[in-house]
Amino acid sequence: MKQAPVSATLTTGVASAALVLLLAGCGAEDTAAAPADGGGGGTRTVSHLYGDTEIPAEPRSVVSVSVTSTPLLLSLDVPVVASGVTGTSALTDDKGFFAQWAETADERGVEPLPGPEVSLEAVASAAPDLIVGNGFGADAVSEEVYEQLSEIAPTVVHGESDMAWLDTTDQYAATFERQDRAEEITAEYEALVEETAARLDTEHDVVVLTGTPNGFNVFTEESAQGRLVTDLGLAVHALPDDVGAPSGQGGERSDIVELSSERASDFGDATLLFVNTQGQEIEDYLEVSPTLESVPAWEDDRVFTLGAASFRMDYYSVPVVAERLTEVIGS
Repeated sequence: MKQAPVSATLTTGVASAALVLLLAGCGAEDTAAAPADGGGGGTRTVSHLYGDTEIPAEPRSVVSVSVTSTPLLLSLDVPVVASGVTGTSALTDDKGFFAQWAETADERGVEPLPGPEVSLEAVASAAPDLIVGNGFGADAVSEEVYEQLSEIAPTVVHGESDMAWLDTTDQYAATFERQDRAEEITAEYEALVEETAARLDTEHDVVVLTGTPNGFNVFTEESAQGRLVTDLGLAVHALPDDVGAPSGQGGERSDIVELSSERASDFGDATLLFVNTQGQEIEDYLEVSPTLESVPAWEDDRVFTLGAASFRMDYYSVPVVAERLTEVIGS
């Protein structure tokens, strides 16, 4: 099956207009920032996942111990001096920074730290005046690690799995008093959505999914990917009520559901959009799930990949995904 080429750059078409665009959110409820008692104007107190922390009013040397926190900080122009990394793959550069923002990190002199497991020694060597971490996922900072990091420098941990990326960004914006920047980016996101939506063919529902050894993990309307395509005017295909959360997730996740290969017919007439985190081609999914060949989307050449950047929505990845969507389902 022929597949439209994946754009190799973040600065083409809509992506270039919106690269500065996507970041922020609007009003996080658990990130209230207020002057700390007795701080003399030099510190503030912020609330986060693990309590209240007194931080410098104007931090100058921020270390991100979670690689997924880094794009939020970079897009808010926070002075990040070092960041944790992840294993190198199709998602990253050769240092372990995610490809969509690696160039920005390099331009700002962000040093790579070991990751996703936190190295306390490496963090301390970066001499931070503030440490920031993510609260969920493979690079999550546990409460135990938070306590250890807090002995090095004030530490703040934000983010939950069911939060929209704009809302998570707003938490960071409140922490660093970057609300004005957050408002700008929200407006830019709305402009990107309006421009992209006008270019998409909305005739068919869509299913955003990844492949698994047993079938598919499908992103629901509650996921970051589902929210994006919905914002763009696309309808997320409804799956049967008996489809459950992936094994190992406790059955409580609402952002992803699991579907076996045998039930590919549940996709109906929807267009399939694969989040190919390891650079897979469409034919690779067919090898694992031959039943795909019988679904209408396959027969009509409406099965596409969205690129590795679509795995996690943030300021830098959303313009890339929006541009990719216009390439594969543009009107």
